[in-house]
Amino acid sequence: MRKTLLLGLVMGLFLSVNAVTPTKVAYLTFQKDMLTSPKAGTSPIPTTVINDPIIQVLKSDPNLDVTVKALTSVLATDVISDLGDYDVIIIQESFGGTAEILSASKNNGLGGALALKNIPKPFIYNKMYALQKSRALTSTTTTAVGKECDGTLANGTLKIKVESSALNNDLFKGCTFTGSTLDSLKLFNVLATDSGRIGATNSVKALNYASNLTVTGSTLLAQPAVLASTFPLSLGINYFSSGATISGAEATATPSTETLKAPAFFLGMNFGAICANGGKNITEEGLTIWRNAVYILAGLPVPSTKAVLPSTAVKPIDATATVKSVEYFTVNGLKVKTPSNGVYVKRTTFENGAVKLDKMVLAEPMMK
Repeated sequence: MRKTLLLGLVMGLFLSVNAVTPTKVAYLTFQKDMLTSPKAGTSPIPTTVINDPIIQVLKSDPNLDVTVKALTSVLATDVISDLGDYDVIIIQESFGGTAEILSASKNNGLGGALALKNIPKPFIYNKMYALQKSRALTSTTTTAVGKECDGTLANGTLKIKVESSALNNDLFKGCTFTGSTLDSLKLFNVLATDSGRIGATNSVKALNYASNLTVTGSTLLAQPAVLASTFPLSLGINYFSSGATISGAEATATPSTETLKAPAFFLGMNFGAICANGGKNITEEGLTIWRNAVYILAGLPVPSTKAVLPSTAVKPIDATATVKSVEYFTVNGLKVKTPSNGVYVKRTTFENGAVKLDKMVLAEPMMK
């Protein structure tokens, strides 16, 4: 009796000390129109806006508590009152570049809720086309512009080239580099339209970037393997520290400057390409960059394994499903044979391809 009581007290103490509070992530996206039926029998349906593959990956992570905010109104006066309650904020490419909520100057100069100067916590900004005059930049005359990569060169525009100084950066941890110099990462399988259609003559989008900008407090980590002609790169995949600035090139006027309140990653991935083919168009490398960016901004140890699209999104688990394998991972993504004291993720794979993830907190080693 005493032993049982003592064990219960020890386990209770362990659970209270080792309880993990997930990082709170606000995922801001726009409820845009996506392809809803196959076209000409060639293009599979993309995911919905509220279930894109990045959402699926982040929501399946036991270290993250993801709230998806799919906006239907993007006025400069719209208020998102709880942004300061989150640890990491994501602004997805689904927003239009002219969306007022991204504006730096509207709302009587206060800017929209998602203006660069107003974002209160570490964030991921995936909207290069907003970095233009009278949009996310205050200037009305700057030549700064967001650009799609050259869609006629499909192989090049699906890949990024990582800077030599960033090959060991945690943003790319777990990724498999390719190319003759082992600095290339393929982020998408094929090009797509903004609505997620693939295989069409206007399916030319995947990666984008910004040109004619001046930035401070920022580090270029990677850029598209092929750029648009005559538009040099100013911003690709970049990390910005708190207090960093972004300003657009000006022909005659003094540049206006946007100052960031919090650290950020700027990415350049087309939302249609992200969602295309039921969310399977973005590669594991692409998904891993998103997950790693969240972990870095949240101050979490970055896993050494790739992020994968959860199979449960398309293959249900039922009572008759046969277990194929059971694996255990630490919260850092390391696979272990026999879990001991600590917090683990149990991954059960079934014969039908479905995968179930369970969070486990152990106070003593498992018996085999």
